[in-house]
Amino acid sequence: MKTARKGAGRARPAHQPVADRRKSAGAPINVGVLPNLLGYNVRRAQIALWRDFSRTVGDGEIRPAVFSLLVLVESNPGIPQIDLANQLDIDKATVVGLIHRLQKDLWVTRRQSPTDRRKQGIFLTATGRREVNKLRQEMLEHEARFTRLFNAEELAQLIAFLRRIHP
Repeated sequence: MKTARKGAGRARPAHQPVADRRKSAGAPINVGVLPNLLGYNVRRAQIALWRDFSRTVGDGEIRPAVFSLLVLVESNPGIPQIDLANQLDIDKATVVGLIHRLQKDLWVTRRQSPTDRRKQGIFLTATGRREVNKLRQEMLEHEARFTRLFNAEELAQLIAFLRRIHP
């Protein structure tokens, strides 16, 4: 007996009626209260954004946190690592790891603060500036794929609503 290609489950006979295949391969399921939950909807939207970002920004090699860190460094030359961690709401060890990776790639450099020897300021290198400019363009194209789903008023309202949840 011939079988259809394997999917997520077991192989099905090739002669199985289309309606039966559709039912066994992903018939609509009752999702209960999920569509009415804020967290569920925010997470689903975040997943859609993440997938597109991963496919289109930095050839899939750049994560949103890295992009955000680079923009912060560009906008705040000499920003201390602790300020990056606080702004991005991630722990210091994670920021140190991100900076180490970017420093290894020659995108940023660390310099000791002239006023506080315990702090290191982070600066973009010439390579880092070129990469940020390229990534910014890719990010704007990525964002446009989603922002065009809303008119200007709706987008401003959506962002305002989301900012009620996060400071």
